[in-house]
Amino acid sequence: MAVRDESFVTDVHLQTYSGLFCVVVNPYKKLPIYTEAVVELYKGRKRHDLPPHIYAIADTSYRSMLLG
Repeated sequence: MAVRDESFVTDVHLQTYSGLFCVVVNPYKKLPIYTEAVVELYKGRKRHDLPPHIYAIADTSYRSMLLG
């Protein structure tokens, strides 16, 4: 079933965690969820401080790499 209501997409969580993995659903449209402002929001935060996002995984990996 195709969703035609554009407001529906903003209310849907496109990313979720499943254990150590971040699962992302492709909405087949460009959304403002991969901007510089979102990167800054997730920098230095713990994975569960904010809603699931690939940037949370990337920042956690980067910080773990620096700690060695």
